Amino acid sequence: MYQHILVAVGPGFSEAALSSAIARARESEARLTVLHVIDSAPWWAGWQWDSLCDTQSLVNQLALVIRRSSEKRLRHAGIEAEWVTRTLPADGRSIGRVIAAEANRLDADLVVLGANKRGFHSLGVNHVRNVVCRHTDREVLIASACESEQANLVDTRDQTSSTLKRCNASICV
Repeated sequence: MYQHILVAVGPGFSEAALSSAIARARESEARLTVLHVIDSAPWWAGWQWDSLCDTQSLVNQLALVIRRSSEKRLRHAGIEAEWVTRTLPADGRSIGRVIAAEANRLDADLVVLGANKRGFHSLGVNHVRNVVCRHTDREVLIASACESEQANLVDTRDQTSSTLKRCNASICV
């Protein structure tokens, strides 16, 4: 079914996306690449944040926590994955465009994103996935809940429908 799966991880939506990507990689015996796009000037830093603390140090620490957490989950699942880190360019490109560009560059069959529902009245929640869907012709899976441990036992005759019901996910084509 899939030969190469790209999963985007970040501070707010890693668990569901990574869990779904692991399950799909296991089902399809696909290669798995984990992508973390680092925003070196995050929105929460504000315009005076650098005068209050070392923003770059905090960003680096957060990236390290995300990587360690993802690698721990991969080890626990017994899945090997390639790790790719990209820094969000200062040219105004969005995280969604960087994810789409990596999916195209790596020739991934499937891009897995999380569906984070946090934020001020969920403003901007759909932005990343909408941008990814607009800028790549790859299938995009939006994982809204983690796969259960029993999710690995899938009847391959009806794999697609049972998978989508099981993980509360949707695919943009």
